[in-house]
This record gives sequence, C-alpha cells and structure tokens, in this order.
Amino acid sequence: MYRIILVNLLFYLANSFIVNVPVNTYKRIYDSNIIKVYEPELIDKKDLNALIFYTGANSLIPGDIYSNFINTLNNYNFSVNVVTNNNIITNELLYDIRDEYKEIIPLTHSSGYVNAITTINKQKNIKKAIFLDPVDNSKLVKNDFLNFFTSNKNDLKYLEEVLILNAEKSYKGSIFPKLVVPFIPAFGLNIDNFEKNNPELVVKKVVAEEYGHSDVLDSLWGDLMHATISKGTEDRDQKNLNSYLDWLANEIYNFVNKAPEEPVVTLITTTSDYEE
Repeated sequence: MYRIILVNLLFYLANSFIVNVPVNTYKRIYDSNIIKVYEPELIDKKDLNALIFYTGANSLIPGDIYSNFINTLNNYNFSVNVVTNNNIITNELLYDIRDEYKEIIPLTHSSGYVNAITTINKQKNIKKAIFLDPVDNSKLVKNDFLNFFTSNKNDLKYLEEVLILNAEKSYKGSIFPKLVVPFIPAFGLNIDNFEKNNPELVVKKVVAEEYGHSDVLDSLWGDLMHATISKGTEDRDQKNLNSYLDWLANEIYNFVNKAPEEPVVTLITTTSDYEE
C-alpha cells in the first residue's frame, strides 16, 4: 500500500512541475551590438538545434520580455539566439555559427518576420523557419505608402518548410457586448498569397483559438497588452500561460524534429498530433 502511495506521489510531482534544465547564458558582441544566447549547459552544440529569435516590433523588443518562453524552449533542448534589429549583424552571426549547431532555424514573433525574411534569403543552409503571428509591415517601415495595399511577394530562395503558429484571438473582433478591434489584421501576413508566391514551400499552419498575440510575452507585459490593445486568454493565471508556452515549444520541437505529414495542414485547435 505504501508503495502505491509513493508511486502516486511521484507521478503527481512529475506532472506538477516543469523541470528547468541548467541554462548557460552568454553574449556574442559585434561592435556595440549584443546578441544574447540561452542554451542548455549539458548538451554539446553539435547536438543542439539553434533558434535565431527575431522579436516583435521589427526585432526591437528585448528578449528579456520573452524570458519564460525562451526558458521553455531551452527545456526542449533548443539554443536560443536573440538577434537585434541590425540585419547586417545578424548575417555575421549566421555566418559565424553556421557549423556550430545541428541545424539553424529562424523563429519570429510579429513583425520580426520582416527582418527574418531579409536574412533568410542570404543563407543557403537555412531550410526551415517558424513564424508566430507573422506581421508584414515592411511597406510602413520603408514609407512605401504608394504601394501600401499591394501584396508583398516575399519569394523565398532556399527555405523548404515553414511552421506558422497563429494566436487566433488576435485576428477576431466583436461589436457586442463591447467593441473589440482585432490586433493583427491590418498588417497580418496574407498566408494564401505567401503560399502562392512560394508554391514549392511546405507550409504547416496551427492555430491556438483561445490565446492572443501577446500571451507569448512574460505575464507582466502580456497582462498589460491584454488589458489595453491586444486581447489574450481570459485565464491570466500563470499556470495557464505556462501551458500555452509549453504547447508552443512542443509544436516547434515536433516541427523541427519530425517531417510534416502533408504539404499543407490546417488545424483549428490548441493541440495537434504528429506521427512518427
């Protein structure tokens, strides 16, 4: 009987806590540009996949605001390199680390997508990319107002597979019982056009229905956005937010380590199944 109680207790503990792996944090410095790197300590770089993380606001948002998300990715044995808004420096980084890791995969949030596209097309060794709520505000950044309503072509030369993770609450608005303006649509990436312009590209799309654009941020910032301009999950408990981050990291892990089942898959859910 005591043995059964002990086993049940251990099972409960194992499922109640996320075991954080030891993480080595260091900086790569290029002139005055600092790229922060977060990676599991006990794993050789050759056995790690490196995520090149382009944060929101065209990679101007500091990685510190995504610390819980980065930590969750580390728990899935990813190295995370948080790049800056300087694409020239990012290209230097990608050249320097091209042989250090098992694979290099760009990971973007929001308009970090724009910077990633710029650098991806110069890297023949990058075959996969992951876009979280991709936003294409390149015309706004370039002050190209004459062509504001035309679609960007975004022809990708070397990329073969893309995972797009959309937080659905950022794409939906409402009038009743109160007016809610959706956060993304004005600049959200037109996925249909994206696929048409890249017909050879394998695109996997996954949607989290009950979460929003800013739920990937640390709770202080995510709660602020939820209360103002970017609605997220109504359950703001940290356990629920951690579950979302873990779900994202699991989707990313499965995409990087397992081939997609079909060229295009659309799942309107917060979970998905991968087959070996």
